[in-house]
Amino acid sequence: MVRDVVIIGGGINGAGIARDAAMRGLKVLLIEKGELGCATTSASTRLIHGGLRYLEHFEFGLVRESLREREILLKIAPDLVRPLAITIPIYKQNKRGRLTIRAGMNLYDLLSWGKSLPSHQMLSRAETLERWPGLNPESLLGSALYYDAQVEFPERLVVANVQSARECGAEVLTHARVTNLAVEGGKVSGVEFVSEDGQKQFAEASVVINAAGPWIDLVLEQTLIKSPRLIGGTKGSHIVVASFPGAPRNAIYLEARSDERPIFIIPWNKRLEHVTDNAELQHILGNWMRLNVIRVSLWTVQWVAIATYVLLKAR
Repeated sequence: MVRDVVIIGGGINGAGIARDAAMRGLKVLLIEKGELGCATTSASTRLIHGGLRYLEHFEFGLVRESLREREILLKIAPDLVRPLAITIPIYKQNKRGRLTIRAGMNLYDLLSWGKSLPSHQMLSRAETLERWPGLNPESLLGSALYYDAQVEFPERLVVANVQSARECGAEVLTHARVTNLAVEGGKVSGVEFVSEDGQKQFAEASVVINAAGPWIDLVLEQTLIKSPRLIGGTKGSHIVVASFPGAPRNAIYLEARSDERPIFIIPWNKRLEHVTDNAELQHILGNWMRLNVIRVSLWTVQWVAIATYVLLKAR
């Protein structure tokens, strides 16, 4: 049987595409090499956001589209996607001052017209320290409080999309590894794969979508068509610690003083998750990534909660 669409990758992107295509009446096959949502999706920051930082690059269309999709998810999956308040402390030494942050907040609200979430608030130094006494008061000018959303368990969102796709007739195969892409006339026309029982199979399709996340280039290497490298990869470091007295009840966004690296402190599953980006990686694909110990200085993050990592490391 010729499928209309074959999708490689069962993360949130592949699952969402499968659901959308199946709801349109297309014949869909989704192929995942492991469990659904087991890789990048399960290791994400779990934010459903519009991309506030993209405003600096004038990507207004992308931000508007993302904010619209955020609102849709809040409406159709309220049990999985919930509002999340995020605080941006404003310090004297920050690259972005109070006026810049206010302008960004106003534009973010403008691009999210029709939203159900509250608009932003600009808070004074006194109001900021009253709400978040754990912040470093030195050079603090105030803060911005705005709202995005969080999917606490993104794997459940993947499963919900796949279930919906199946209800609309999609076929979903897990533990099936793509071994080759068939090419006719310079176009990918099908996928060869090994199913869970070890059988070699072939699926012909009008359209093949590569939604393999950081493995996109590895999938493309299995065809005679030459393709430039499409993804480089960044490594995010996540530190999860138990909550403690005085811990923030909403998310905090900070930037490291040393290199302006973004740092999120996010309440998650009755714990706190500390998230930051590491330097770009050149060779992460196809290799198991080792657990990296992050060296953190208290002056870098401006939030005393990170000290709990030091306590964990000492145990």
